[in-house]
Amino acid sequence: MDKPTTNSRCAHWQPEFEQLLGTVQGCGTHGQLVDIRESLRHTIGPNRPLVMLCPHADDGAITAACLLHEYAVRRSLPVVEILVFAGERNVAAPWLNDKKKVSVRESEFRLECSVLGAEAVCWDLDAYRSPGYQPSPADIDKIVDWFRARRPGALILPPATDAHVAHRVTRALAAIGLLGARLDDTLVLTGWTPWGPLPQPNAYFCYDGEAERTKEWAIHCHASQVLLTDYTKYCSHLGRAYAALTREWAEGHSLAGRGTRTDDRFVGVELFQIETYDPSRCDSHPEDAIQIALGLLHEGRGAATPAAGHAVAAV
Repeated sequence: MDKPTTNSRCAHWQPEFEQLLGTVQGCGTHGQLVDIRESLRHTIGPNRPLVMLCPHADDGAITAACLLHEYAVRRSLPVVEILVFAGERNVAAPWLNDKKKVSVRESEFRLECSVLGAEAVCWDLDAYRSPGYQPSPADIDKIVDWFRARRPGALILPPATDAHVAHRVTRALAAIGLLGARLDDTLVLTGWTPWGPLPQPNAYFCYDGEAERTKEWAIHCHASQVLLTDYTKYCSHLGRAYAALTREWAEGHSLAGRGTRTDDRFVGVELFQIETYDPSRCDSHPEDAIQIALGLLHEGRGAATPAAGHAVAAV
């Protein structure tokens, strides 16, 4: 946005207006969404999996089931879902002890991964039973070792603004994994969750009716949670709403991408935010651990651009 040039002729102008207008300078123009498949094209491979960090067992199904299924089954690429906190809370089965409740949630998680074609990994961190989900030294070592061994090509995380503390801690633990493994070329994606909408979505994944039914099936794998909240209808309505809005945000362009598919085949959209290093966001409140990690990786790499190893993020 250009600065006003007629301040002297504005009857109500105040010097503070300049600061207020400055808050939207350099924030981009309308229609900045890209097809996430283009950004993932150069990041995922046989040895660089697409990884979803799930604070709870059902978060992968709710956030990105269609995207995960597309790459695991339709494209036969490695997809990993990690259950960060395997715990007994919010299991509406008072006849089960805590150990059995943990087993129920892990079983539901593994069943979902089978439906989506993803590899299931359960970290079962000590942080689950620590005040504020504070990780133990063993937790940190486990996370860094895993990131070093598996080297995710792309990573899907909850938003920094998520209201659920376990989700925010998961994002911080991901930042530790990236920094500890020095992964400056991993594409970091923030995925939508019901507890924290994306501040600035900039990528979308369109899915058809068949994929939507797979998402419904994946959500229904979590019987202990569906009894509490029916996320199936919630996600269906939201996906359709985002499909309509994405056409607006993408300035009316086709969402079908390449090939013979048409927009008519697509019923919904999963939204994402491609994370690139932005120095101004490192000073935000609350602070974003991912932005801090990307900044440190960027400095360590000595790159000349602010994209912290994300050359594909500018697609």
